[in-house]
Amino acid sequence: MKYTCPICQGDNLCGNAMESDEHCWCTKKIFIEEVFRQIPADQLHKRCVCETCLKRITEIEQASKRSADR
Repeated sequence: MKYTCPICQGDNLCGNAMESDEHCWCTKKIFIEEVFRQIPADQLHKRCVCETCLKRITEIEQASKRSADR
């Protein structure tokens, strides 16, 4: 369960959960607040979001802000 994204249920490829010698991909990313709002409350801070969901939510949020700025 700790290997699945709490948003899409896909593989989150978490380097920390896999006990890899490499740092997890997420350590080099910025997580906007909207990402955390998408995670069910009972899963918040328990499972890692996958890179695909992070990218999708970030792109949607950026597009929304651009629309609002017009």
